[in-house]
Amino acid sequence: MFGNGDMSWKRLCWAVALTAAVCSGCYRPGPATVPMRTVELSAGSPGTRCLVVFLPGRGDTPEHFVRNGFPEELQRAGSRCAMVGADAHLGYFFERTVVDRLREDVIAPARARGFEEIWLVGISLGGLGSLLYTKERPGEIAGIVAIAPFLGDEKAEFQEFRSWLAGYATPAPDHPPLFLVYGTGDRFAEVNGELAARLPADHVFRVRGGHTWAAWRRGWGAFLGSRWVPGR
Repeated sequence: MFGNGDMSWKRLCWAVALTAAVCSGCYRPGPATVPMRTVELSAGSPGTRCLVVFLPGRGDTPEHFVRNGFPEELQRAGSRCAMVGADAHLGYFFERTVVDRLREDVIAPARARGFEEIWLVGISLGGLGSLLYTKERPGEIAGIVAIAPFLGDEKAEFQEFRSWLAGYATPAPDHPPLFLVYGTGDRFAEVNGELAARLPADHVFRVRGGHTWAAWRRGWGAFLGSRWVPGR
């Protein structure tokens, strides 16, 4: 399914936004404000040089990670990382600015503050945003946790992106470690499974459940039970 293509990331953002709008009927995203809204979730341990950036799914906000215990569970797992939530909602995909805003409003300021190891944790649309950012800004991200990521469909607009994902079968320096979490009953389980086949077995965390916070919490717990916890 992962093919070849010749499509810019901005056209991909537009395709993603249109797909999301059609699938959700009359759903309208909020305005793509400048700068992108961020929420500090944890200052981390003193002197930490590690930052985890959380990207929510469509219709959610950074605060949903707090309500579902993601930062707290990461700390309990022994991570010393600071944490921030970025409100990279669907509006930034409509405006085709999601990568630019993440770079200017989140990643670059973090680098300026001395963070050297930056991880992206994204759910659904946020998972796509995490992967898209890493594709377009190679060398900036230390690792990705993609939870039930939306990976597009069979349309040509997604082919270049799918081709880049296929590179995880023989990862190069522009493919940082990717950890994939998804529910066996998730509506994206089939395409997530195709990506899983290209990853090391211990980088994949399948849990029971669908495209819900209950399953995502289980998946996050499974990842935090591994040896890959950032900042530990």
